[in-house]
Amino acid sequence: MLDKLTKDFSYKILDDYGKFSLDDVEISILSSDNISLKSRNLKIENIERSKNLAINVNVYKNKRKATISLNNIEKSKPSDLLERGCAMVKSMPIDKYCGLPNSDSYADEIVNLDLEDKGNPKENQLLEEAKIAEAAMLENKIITNTEGASRSYSKNTISLFTSKGFQSSYNKTFHSLSCIAIAGKDTNMQRDYEYSTSIHGSDMMTPTEIGKKAADRASSRLNSRKIKSCSLDILFEPRVAKSILSSFSSCASGASIARGTSFLNNKLKSAIFNKNITITNNPRLKRGLGSKPYDSDGIKNNNLTIVNKGILDNYFLATRSARQLNLSAHGNSSPSNLILQNGEKSLNDLISGIDDGFFVTEMLGMSFNAVNGDYSRGAAGFKIDKGELSYPVSEVTIAGNMVDMLQNLTPAKDLEINDNINSPSILIENMTLAGL
Repeated sequence: MLDKLTKDFSYKILDDYGKFSLDDVEISILSSDNISLKSRNLKIENIERSKNLAINVNVYKNKRKATISLNNIEKSKPSDLLERGCAMVKSMPIDKYCGLPNSDSYADEIVNLDLEDKGNPKENQLLEEAKIAEAAMLENKIITNTEGASRSYSKNTISLFTSKGFQSSYNKTFHSLSCIAIAGKDTNMQRDYEYSTSIHGSDMMTPTEIGKKAADRASSRLNSRKIKSCSLDILFEPRVAKSILSSFSSCASGASIARGTSFLNNKLKSAIFNKNITITNNPRLKRGLGSKPYDSDGIKNNNLTIVNKGILDNYFLATRSARQLNLSAHGNSSPSNLILQNGEKSLNDLISGIDDGFFVTEMLGMSFNAVNGDYSRGAAGFKIDKGELSYPVSEVTIAGNMVDMLQNLTPAKDLEINDNINSPSILIENMTLAGL
């Protein structure tokens, strides 16, 4: 948990802020201990270790807010920081929506979500897992090279102290393993990757499975072709489908709505998707990558339905955006284990029902206008002809408008919850593909 020096520094700020005629003060702290290493050609290529401390102190006075950030407190005095904050806040513009949450909005119970892996893996173990993943890639004889395998582990302490009496710290760990395979040679070369991330190391895919999947993905893309521009049905595999859900989420943010920079303005309680679509936000999911016992403002949270049978039920709201929109903050200020629920058909059933389509396995670049919904991205994948995957395709661009895309979205029945944003494969009918 938080070390004594940082705790004492924070408590002193809370004790003394009133002496500087400040209305309120809030201290958010992220302390992290990280290790990351990479194997290449089955040998260690590099290793990085770091310890980081990030402290943000928000001071409030007369509907004004100022923020002071620091990462070393050994030579800092709480009184000097408060004096500087007092001088800064006087020059800030008035913001009638700023300020701490109401006292009764804070989390009154810190739920145990099993967010800390106490195993504390050693350097040799991490390197061995990276080497196993890389070796699994190289077992595939079509793989001619790799960009290596990377394994990382971090332990984070997240703390929040406020002048309204809320004080809390919790630990959260992250494990990650990824690898990149290169298939083919000369002018016929392709690369692809696989990864796994989790709170507990035991919840990750095995290194062997990660390596084999990266190799299979890269080798399957050899001899890719280009196709002519057309309109067709596009099917997105789960790991690229997440990006569409992420774009939707950014536009369902209360901050974007309040600024008027979202195509979802004034769409609350309106049909955004077809009636078979349900999307939930799940900050209380045990061992979830996005799980947290309270939101970034300390507000108590619960799992929340964002889209219910196609209807946009809730925005993502922080304290300030909730006040701007005259809505109640609900502790879901950002996507936290966001889940697009399964559809009724399997992935194979969706593929078999497509006469002329494109199965997207990778997307590149990003062009998305959040105000009007125009959407365009580079893509690679496989052509679908008469209900079957036929040949790999590369160097195309897919385009549409998010309003139409969401209305025409059909989820498959292959959801796996393994990321902060989770989606099954999704089918979007009648999109534009730009090729030859």
